[in-house]
Amino acid sequence: MSMAQTLDTPPDRRRSVGRWAARIGRFLGYGLIALLLGAIGFSLVLALLSAGVSTVVVWVGLPILVAGVLAARGFAMAERAVQSSILGTELPTPAPKPVPEGANWMRRLVHPLTDPQHWLDSLWVLVNFLLVLITFPLALAWSVGSLAIIGGPITTVVLAEVLPDSQNNGLGELLGVPEALELPVDITLQILIGLLFLLTLGPVVRGLTALHQGVARGLLSSRYEEQQRLARTEESRAAGRTAESTALRRLERDLHDGPQQRLVRASMDLARAEALAAKDPDRAMTVLRETREQLGLTLDDLRRLSRGIAPPILVDRGLAAALTELAAISPIPSTVESPELDLPEHVEIGIYYVVSESLANAAKHSGAERIRIEVDRIGEDARVRIHDDGHGGAQMRTGGGLAGLAGRVASLEGRFTVDSPAGCGTRVEAVIPCAS
Repeated sequence: MSMAQTLDTPPDRRRSVGRWAARIGRFLGYGLIALLLGAIGFSLVLALLSAGVSTVVVWVGLPILVAGVLAARGFAMAERAVQSSILGTELPTPAPKPVPEGANWMRRLVHPLTDPQHWLDSLWVLVNFLLVLITFPLALAWSVGSLAIIGGPITTVVLAEVLPDSQNNGLGELLGVPEALELPVDITLQILIGLLFLLTLGPVVRGLTALHQGVARGLLSSRYEEQQRLARTEESRAAGRTAESTALRRLERDLHDGPQQRLVRASMDLARAEALAAKDPDRAMTVLRETREQLGLTLDDLRRLSRGIAPPILVDRGLAAALTELAAISPIPSTVESPELDLPEHVEIGIYYVVSESLANAAKHSGAERIRIEVDRIGEDARVRIHDDGHGGAQMRTGGGLAGLAGRVASLEGRFTVDSPAGCGTRVEAVIPCAS
């Protein structure tokens, strides 16, 4: 060990001890505040709720109940502030249940009683007070017990010097050790007991802190997490509807500008060839050849457009076969690594869309020479990666193919990422949950 390391170790150790002591002090400070607020909140909320329930039959109990749950909400807000400032716990506040439009004054008065979070706040007031009645004295007793490693021996020595002839029934005397050894045995046992408390004080305080944080998170913020999940689900559905609408509009535009125009021209050319058949057979044959070329181009357009629609091979032979066919018709040589996986149908279709659009984008913009497609399953998710060796620089622009893919994957509650540094190729990755 170098001299610098030797000199650095004591400050690091002091900082570690300081953090340990600060954690204990924070919990003791939190416990004292929680005990005081809990005593007030428990008494007030319990009194209001009890009075409200007992008089609700004569309607006067409704305002009292409302006052009770609103008081509980106030104490819950105070708990969020105390835990955030002392314990560093973030407890987000769930959004309140909105008041129905056009509600009359009576409906507005009792509306707080219909919000589940207000009742959870009331339950927390009651539970947390009972909990802190146990945890705070326990932490305080453990902290005081750890001081016995120093205070116990000092007290024993002082008493032995000040009151040498008094009957001090120490641990040594209780254990029946010789009188000459009573004092050393007392000091040794007190040091060991204090050391036991000292070594276990940190884990005990961490456990009590985690207990309070867990109870508060479960009762005060669980609905916030549920609201966030519902919001993400709604966003995913909205993204799916937007992506589907965009895809349908693009398909309609492409059909109108491509195959439909070519079919109209082919129909007109066939009518012209029919009129020329008797008068100028050679010219009619020329028109028919041109029409056949137009129909061939139309077929190519339809094949290109059908890449966004799950083909029968996906249903009949599975995902691996469908991806192999996509790789075979890709202008850029592509390899597929896709084991036989038991995936839900909507996941297979989503992966097929991602690969199809990614291959089309790579053929148009990447300048790549090789493309690698990998499909695997990670726990409850399916993952597909498409990696090319092109010039990179791909970006998700509004209305572009990658943005459409991101929306489609979002509609399946999945994650879509694009990594495309300039000069290093492009990697497209989609992770889609397999849960139905």
